[in-house]
Amino acid sequence: MNHAALFKPIQIGDIEIKNRIAMAPMNVGYTGPNGYPSEQSLAWYAMRARGGFGLIMTECVVMNPHRWAGHEALNPPLLIDERYYRFHSELTETIHQYSGCKLCLQLSPGWGRQGHPHVNSKDCPAGAPSAIPLEVDMRKLNQGWIKQIKRIAPEASTLLPDLETLQGMKGDEYIAFKNLVVDYMADKFPEMLHLICGDTPRELTKAEIVDLEDRFAVQAQAAFKLGYDAIEIHAPHGYLLHQFLSPRSNKRHDEYGGTINNRVRFLSNIIIKTREKIGHDKAFGVRLSGDELMPGGIPHDEVKKVIGLCKDAGANFFNISQGSAENPGAAFAPDGEGEFTQWAPGFKQASGGMPVITPSFINPETAEKAILSGETDIISLGRQAIADPFWPVKVKEGRVEDIVKCKRCQRCFMDLMTSNWLRCSVNPIVGREKMYPELFLDTPKLTKKIKQFKEKIKNLPQI
Repeated sequence: MNHAALFKPIQIGDIEIKNRIAMAPMNVGYTGPNGYPSEQSLAWYAMRARGGFGLIMTECVVMNPHRWAGHEALNPPLLIDERYYRFHSELTETIHQYSGCKLCLQLSPGWGRQGHPHVNSKDCPAGAPSAIPLEVDMRKLNQGWIKQIKRIAPEASTLLPDLETLQGMKGDEYIAFKNLVVDYMADKFPEMLHLICGDTPRELTKAEIVDLEDRFAVQAQAAFKLGYDAIEIHAPHGYLLHQFLSPRSNKRHDEYGGTINNRVRFLSNIIIKTREKIGHDKAFGVRLSGDELMPGGIPHDEVKKVIGLCKDAGANFFNISQGSAENPGAAFAPDGEGEFTQWAPGFKQASGGMPVITPSFINPETAEKAILSGETDIISLGRQAIADPFWPVKVKEGRVEDIVKCKRCQRCFMDLMTSNWLRCSVNPIVGREKMYPELFLDTPKLTKKIKQFKEKIKNLPQI
């Protein structure tokens, strides 16, 4: 099979994407200590660009410069002022060496209650719509998470029942189990306790919200000038903008809380203000969870209303996610593949047919089926792009049997959560890309330029 449907170009805004295969946005922690893209960041993205992805979406890049931004050990890259600009322009220039590959910046106003006070600002709680702490429901773990917990803390195996028993716990039984786990983590892994029982954030003022709306527009405009082809607003799976959308985490009584129109105001204002600066043609979209998948969270029917309001405000593509960090088995990393596709018809209908990106695939057959069904327009690979950076070119060349497939073991996620350098169980190069320039540096454009330069200097006189 040649999987031709995966290699048809598609137009989004003013850019044409050469195929229907995107790399999903994934924070991998390779950023420098002050939020600057590093050599490893460049190598990480460049290897995937050489691998044939038509669209590469960056990890979540934070534009919030304030002490209450909620940054933590995941060490996200920043784009907050001109100090960061030349580093981002180096990234865009590098990726554009690769045969028409487009680069989309995922831009975020912060992490809210899914973050916690910065190591340099312990006295300043993260800002959120309401002062409601994160509380993960451990009954919503999946097999990958269980496997990794047992890997990093073998002694904890005695605390963990099998997954079916854990998922069936109710009432006092679950409370007793959770208390046992919290006590254990407080003793053995205190630095990770906030991942289950989050720090209480503080409620943002209206002035602070408006400040973020305005700053977002400024940095989005800068990003296009720096060479990014598209921008995606980071509003999915429980982070700050999602928290405003969700009645579970937004208990405000002002114009940013209450009705769905009020809860979407922060997001829609960002779109409106950004469109005023970048014009109407740029590729400018939003990533949203199709359903929060938590009691009292934002359901799919309300998400569709959000999509409609975002379209009216000026968004012209949408990217699907699901859940939030409180439901770790669904958000980010389900055990199987194609699960996110269930939300795609709702996204297509609510957006009036605008381009939709759907993640979480492993096999090209499954990915092509999603495209051919008309439910989605672009498929994206997250963990599978970690496992095999060359998935697109292998599929195009008919070398499907050579694909290194993701095992859904969650090694990458757990390394990130435990402050390790992110690795992969099936790809030994992950985290070491900068050590293998031969796998990404010989792009046609750069090779031609270097050859021409060498020709011009080979007969220089000796000094």
